[in-house]
Amino acid sequence: MTVQINLASYLRPHAANKESVVVKGNTIGECLKDLTVKYPALKKMLFEDSGKLHDYVSIYAGGDIIYADGMDKSVKDGDMLTILYIIGGG
Repeated sequence: MTVQINLASYLRPHAANKESVVVKGNTIGECLKDLTVKYPALKKMLFEDSGKLHDYVSIYAGGDIIYADGMDKSVKDGDMLTILYIIGGG
């Protein structure tokens, strides 16, 4: 399956300044793994050393927010994912 991943502006410098990248995978986790193989600098931006998705990273898939526990969610050919950081403060 091929999936398009849209990258927030602050992630683009780590992916050859691309706004979006086409990756392969059957699950969100597989797609993110393919993304970090193509652009290794994104790995530290998205994942902890343990391999878990950072708590402040959210993946949007079909209008749903996917967190670290949703990496096994299936994707279909042509799906679109968006990666954003969750920003908090006060």
